[in-house]
Amino acid sequence: MNNKMKKTAAVLVVSAALMSTGYSAFADEAAPVAPVASEAIAVHKLTDNLDVEVKSILNEHVPEGTRIGVVIRMKNNSTGIVRVPEYELRVKTSDGTEYTLQPSASNIKAVQSKANSELSYMAVIDRTDDVQLAEVNWTDVDYYVYPKKETPILNIPVAGLGWQGSDMPITDAASVKKWSDSFTIPSLTSPIQYTPVNIDKQSTDKGTVYVVQLLAYNPTDKRETIPEFSLDGKTAAKVFTGKRVEEGALVLDSKEEKYIHFAIPTDQDTELTSLNLLTKESFAQAGASAAAPGEVIQYQVGRLNILLPVNGGTTALAPYTLGEAMTFDTRSDLIHPSLQVSLVELHTYDNEEEGNKIVTAKFKLNNSSDKPISIPEFQADLLNPEGYEYSGQRQTITNTPILPNSGIVVNYSFNIPLSEAGQGLGLKIVDAKTAAPYKQTIASYRVDVQKQEENTKFSVYPFKFDVSHWDVSYLFSIQTLEYSYKGKFIMDIEREPSIQVDQNFSKLQFELYDASGRLVGTSTGSFIGANRLVTGENNFTFKGTSQQFDSPLTLKVFEVFTTAGGEAKRLVTEYTK
Repeated sequence: MNNKMKKTAAVLVVSAALMSTGYSAFADEAAPVAPVASEAIAVHKLTDNLDVEVKSILNEHVPEGTRIGVVIRMKNNSTGIVRVPEYELRVKTSDGTEYTLQPSASNIKAVQSKANSELSYMAVIDRTDDVQLAEVNWTDVDYYVYPKKETPILNIPVAGLGWQGSDMPITDAASVKKWSDSFTIPSLTSPIQYTPVNIDKQSTDKGTVYVVQLLAYNPTDKRETIPEFSLDGKTAAKVFTGKRVEEGALVLDSKEEKYIHFAIPTDQDTELTSLNLLTKESFAQAGASAAAPGEVIQYQVGRLNILLPVNGGTTALAPYTLGEAMTFDTRSDLIHPSLQVSLVELHTYDNEEEGNKIVTAKFKLNNSSDKPISIPEFQADLLNPEGYEYSGQRQTITNTPILPNSGIVVNYSFNIPLSEAGQGLGLKIVDAKTAAPYKQTIASYRVDVQKQEENTKFSVYPFKFDVSHWDVSYLFSIQTLEYSYKGKFIMDIEREPSIQVDQNFSKLQFELYDASGRLVGTSTGSFIGANRLVTGENNFTFKGTSQQFDSPLTLKVFEVFTTAGGEAKRLVTEYTK
């Protein structure tokens, strides 16, 4: 199999919305995400002025035994500052055992008026069995009497709520989301809504990485900061830790949408089945002094499980008609709104010498505005019906902008196995900048390669050729005892107007083969310059000679262009004499 081939998991180009309509979902002019109901957390009254919620519960095995952590959100309902009561926070297990947790050294001592504050508690107990937590309670302990007096204040049932580490499955129905379901993050006060849009399995210089794309939407009338959270990838047996690609604070204005991305490194053959969304908590241990603070323990707590789409191949992609303007993700800034991008050619030929097939795609970029527009640096990938992916090599182009009411063409070359039929392929247009070093799909369609054209008529967009006569003559040199060759073509060339052509535009390469399939000579014809191809008679001298003449001669005509990986070409037509 070609070494540039990689397999996507579960059509990993795809979101359910994208796959059902091509990229019509992105054509919806950034339609706002539908309102989402968040899972309510039970609120309990601790004192006349203070309400409390259990935000997080950790119950995991560590080398020292079992670590139990609890994070409490406390709200002051009064108009003045209220001191945090000096109650003990305890947990009770299902067998009735009770443990007192230590407060974090960073816990506040008082809550501001009408404000919410979070308090963290933790203890490590010397137990290696599975501890089942039943409740969290507050107890007022009077140590100044003997025996000490304990007064229960509040207890909250928490059976089944403890997070036991990354291997723990999330099974609660309210916490399991289908792909493309919009959601808010439970336990967070943030109103931002998220929708899974795309997941793509990519090969990088550091290994295999799943890139997850979420659309974040702020439904409020004020600015909101996207809170810190992470996504882990899950299989039936393993968990792979993910990390957000965008660094620093991300802020959404009112009603604004923005993509965020998470990279999940995996093994090469990993096929993820779901994602876990986790939020971070912390606990500061008390130090010996202010100058020697204690250790800060950070841990993750699972909140949601997101099921991945089960939709194989490219059959769900919208079919594409050559020449039509493509629809791109309206939230992407890569393609200028006044730039129409269309696929005008898609060809393949068997490269028997190297043992593969070559697919070439030619895109037309048309500027409909009254100002020059820079050529966007998008990438193109192909998918076969089974989900295998092939990355394209982009033609080397200049920095010349696209003139107003003009167009330009850009070629891509793909190496695929000979076993590929070339029908029912998926074509992805990819943004490799926004989430660099990872890629982001901004359009996808189902495409079929074109049939080979007639011998006498062929096209290299924007040029159309009609060959009325061709001939190859040879000359034998007595001095060198070698044959040399010349070619003559009489052509009628039509050119579509308003398409820019420069020195980096494709060329025609004429390759002459003898009856044994040996290459005996080549010649190149350019579309610009003093010796460019013209309507009428065109003569070529082939570079290369042979020491024997072996007929019949076969003349193959290729379109050739330069990419970062070297010269790429596609077979245009073939003649035999």
